[in-house]
Amino acid sequence: MAATATLAGIGPASADPYAGFYNPPSGFDARPGSLIRSAPSYAAVIPFTGANIDARTTTVMYASTGARNRPTAVTGSVLVPRTPWAGRGERPVVVVGSGTIGAGDQCAPSRLLRYGQAYEEMAIGALLANGYAVALTDYEGLGTPGDHPYLNRRSLGTSMLDMARVARNPKFGVSSKAPVALWGYSEGGFAAGSAAELAGTYAPELPIFAAFAGAPAPDLADLARLGDGSLLGGGVGWVVNGFIAAYPEHRAKFLAAFNPLGRSVLRDVNSYCVFDVMRMLPFVPTTFYTKDGRPIAAHLRKEPWLTAVNDQRLGGVAPRMPVLVSQNRGDDVVDPRGTDRMVRSWRAKGADVTVETMHLPVLLPGTFLGHGVGLVSELEALRWLNAKAAALPKN
Repeated sequence: MAATATLAGIGPASADPYAGFYNPPSGFDARPGSLIRSAPSYAAVIPFTGANIDARTTTVMYASTGARNRPTAVTGSVLVPRTPWAGRGERPVVVVGSGTIGAGDQCAPSRLLRYGQAYEEMAIGALLANGYAVALTDYEGLGTPGDHPYLNRRSLGTSMLDMARVARNPKFGVSSKAPVALWGYSEGGFAAGSAAELAGTYAPELPIFAAFAGAPAPDLADLARLGDGSLLGGGVGWVVNGFIAAYPEHRAKFLAAFNPLGRSVLRDVNSYCVFDVMRMLPFVPTTFYTKDGRPIAAHLRKEPWLTAVNDQRLGGVAPRMPVLVSQNRGDDVVDPRGTDRMVRSWRAKGADVTVETMHLPVLLPGTFLGHGVGLVSELEALRWLNAKAAALPKN
């Protein structure tokens, strides 16, 4: 049965007064980064009280390129502080990718911002306080029709880059010449890393001066192994549904790996936010979901799973901008060795990569605490970003 509770406990997406905004028109300018529509909005600090983040906030819908390399409509939010930019040149815009938030339309970050429930609100507040404009993408299929291709390199990367394109608009209070930075942790770190890799060919005109990728989960094979039987173990459904969305020709083969319980998980998680999945069969190993009783990680070693995993792996293309990668060695979700491989590959290809390593302990493995505490790296990321912004040209 589909969930009606959300992260914020605000009911289904249809109850949102902005619900109609998320339905794309029958025809729109499909050029990547084209603005489809926009509406004034707000980002709540305390829901239903009028206590909002002090920024000019706009909800936007824009054209992007989906997981199947086809035009799609994506939504997001642009937030601009009301204080003037005190740095060099134009006020930069930082494109933020959310960490894992779910797959239901009610989980879209632009929706949750209005209820003070967006994961990234602390990072957004810090970035705004430092004078940056912030552009927060909802990603493909979150809020808008269709499935969210969870941890899909093309989909998340293009959603980030086209968010940068659409945000650089005086209509929203951002200069069309604004320099751009990328920012994200967890799924957001994967999105930022994907965008950093794709930028040179997909959006070469964007003046991207920095990218922060925190705990970026660069290899789904590692994630399948560490996440198996964890508090968020049911999230395997998001990965598989993402594969089906990106490779529909292999739908039958993907589904054939699962027993009736597994198929029910795949069906249900498409309407769940992250905390709904935590309540659904927590700490259940994927051997309970598969038809042959093998863990899902074993299936990923054979086709068509193998190609799907390899297509999403980060490290194959060198980012052209400086990148800060953060990783907690005690992360209980993202394998630090996978992040190491990505960094080594980027550096071998000539990328400028700075690594921030933390040695925070694994606290109750499988509970995501070892992953969550790595968010403290955003403090260093902000200092690093400020130093990169200070070196921007005056004009």
